Amino acid sequence: MSKTKTPAATPLPADALAALLELCKTHKQSQVAERLGLTESAISHALKGKYIGNVDRMAERIRGELLNETVQCPGGYGQINRRICQDTREAPLSRFQNPYQRSLRLHCNQCPNNPKKKDA
Repeated sequence: MSKTKTPAATPLPADALAALLELCKTHKQSQVAERLGLTESAISHALKGKYIGNVDRMAERIRGELLNETVQCPGGYGQINRRICQDTREAPLSRFQNPYQRSLRLHCNQCPNNPKKKDA
């Protein structure tokens, strides 16, 4: 039998880790997880430097939610919070019933802020 190896853990970037640690001083990990839209397990592993998930995605959520970083949305939203950008591009297209919002969401595939940008 072949054993599947667990991927190597990648630590959070220093700014994201510092923001996460600061919030965890005053809030339970369950509250932090809920605020970031992540699991308690993900928060716990990230704090220990043992998170094997998408560290870039987690850091982006932390930077948007806790550090209030913004990005310029070329789809027409203007300057928006990085967390809102991430939530919008990761949401299924079916979530957007308003034709205007739906058309803006369609820009996400070519957006320079999208790490999974699909080149035309």
